[in-house]
Amino acid sequence: MLKISRAALFAATLGLAAPILPAFAQDTPGQPTEQAPFTFELKVPSVVAVDSSMSEDQIKDVFTSNFLTHADQLAALNATSITIPELSLTFNVDAPGGGTSTITYRDIVLTNVKDGHADKLSVGSGESISQGETTTYSAITADNFDLKRLLEFTGIVKGDPNAPLKAIYSAGASTGSTQTGALYSCSFGGSNAGALEARPVKVPFADVIGVIEKFKGASEPPPEALNTIIAYGVDLLRAFRGGGGTVGAIDCTVPADAPVTIKMAGASTGDFESGIYPHIQVNGIAVDAGPMGSGSLGEFLFKPLDLNPSLNALEAAAGQLSEAWFEANWRLLIPSWEGFSFSNFAIDVTSPEVPADPSTGMPARPSERVQAKVANFDLSMAKYLNGIPTDLSLTGSGIEVPLPQDSTDPQITTLLAAGLTGVNMGVDVVANWDEAAKQINVGKVAMSAVDLGSMAISATVGNATAELFAIDPNVAMTSAFALTVKDLTINVTDDGLGKIVWPLAAAEQGQNDVDAYRKQMAGFAEGLAIQLIGPTDAARQLGAALSEFVTGGKGEITINIKSKDPAGIPLAMFMAAQNDPSILAGQVEVTGMAN
Repeated sequence: MLKISRAALFAATLGLAAPILPAFAQDTPGQPTEQAPFTFELKVPSVVAVDSSMSEDQIKDVFTSNFLTHADQLAALNATSITIPELSLTFNVDAPGGGTSTITYRDIVLTNVKDGHADKLSVGSGESISQGETTTYSAITADNFDLKRLLEFTGIVKGDPNAPLKAIYSAGASTGSTQTGALYSCSFGGSNAGALEARPVKVPFADVIGVIEKFKGASEPPPEALNTIIAYGVDLLRAFRGGGGTVGAIDCTVPADAPVTIKMAGASTGDFESGIYPHIQVNGIAVDAGPMGSGSLGEFLFKPLDLNPSLNALEAAAGQLSEAWFEANWRLLIPSWEGFSFSNFAIDVTSPEVPADPSTGMPARPSERVQAKVANFDLSMAKYLNGIPTDLSLTGSGIEVPLPQDSTDPQITTLLAAGLTGVNMGVDVVANWDEAAKQINVGKVAMSAVDLGSMAISATVGNATAELFAIDPNVAMTSAFALTVKDLTINVTDDGLGKIVWPLAAAEQGQNDVDAYRKQMAGFAEGLAIQLIGPTDAARQLGAALSEFVTGGKGEITINIKSKDPAGIPLAMFMAAQNDPSILAGQVEVTGMAN
């Protein structure tokens, strides 16, 4: 069972306010606090203010722990220009794996500021140094930067939560960056972003600060503290939209004895919506490791993530949040994710040689080439109920795996003998829950292989009530035991698989005449159908269809099993029929047809 610590949630929600660092800045730079596991120092050596409603000393004071006392002045700021030649932030994490990180921005300029709204915010350049890694930033700009709306959006100054959304910036852009480390170097292309709009939040940031101060020594914050912080975080996630954009090419190199290059043609994101994380699309990924191999991915799409079900659950539980609540209701916090897709995936790598392991008896495995391709893959999920998607589809095509030419496996050698150099597969799954009919419609569970054949199964599962998706596992399990099978259809095609499978089956039985063996098996299948169902026209039709398919006279067969009871056959009985089909005698109608 998943357990969520209230302290962890407290810290995670506090992270939403991390950009407001000046509110926590230390008056004495570098002096550690007793409670914090880290310290940070914010430095602004000088400010140049032209025709400003705030003095240069007041603006410098903004970047200290006095930040909140100047919030209203910032929201109403007027100036021809404000220039900060350099701003630096140094973090020091006093913990294992920690260290010192420094971020520096240069030539920060606000131009033509009226009532907190600047025509443009620009950053000339930037640099960050952390644990041996250095990142440099080229110019960054934001048009129509509204400092007042940003402060209202974060609750630092009071605003009207019912006010319409308004742009924090109308457009953003950067000209790129570079990053280097001891083992790699990367360059990142420029980026562009559309307008980001927001409204004032309902919970003042001062209330959040007050809660943090009051309970900063507590190992587990009480429910009232969580209520304030979660209410702030929930509203913050719903109070903005927009910001979609593009990112330019990425090019990374690992300069080792065998250099590795990693490239990406570009990426894009959709607009944020209220409580909804947008799609992310990445294009043209390529990895080249020389003799070790290569890989590529034409496109990867991360579909939107709807956080509103999680946010609704937290809102509804106001005043009840506790560790017990999270343990009992964790599924309510699962967001509704629409899925992902990718196309043109290819990999061609050399697996390392593995020596024999005497302790386990595993033999040595020589180095070998691993190759695979996937033309298209898509997973789509919708209509979530208590964290479970009730509408699902999965498709994959062009799943190619080459056959090893030197294999000694009988099945692979038979495929090679049949002229196949690889296996090209596809998969297709479609299912949804019909709440009104209280049934699950399994539209298709199918797998196919080029030049081999395919199998597809469809079914209708009855007595599928909402309790099947209950958050109480005992209720869900009881509901699952009550499921029934109303109908089941199986479709199988033979596009060449029979020529491979039947010789293997005949050989296992010590028979050399494959045609004779297939006729023998066809007679057995025909007789079995009549034995299980009875001497009916439907049984004889099914037996004839099975016989034609087994002998190879027909290349496709469809079998339909339908419950005589409209409510369906209990799932447990249907599962038991896998071992003893006779228990379904008199319970179902079975038909078969070969084409």
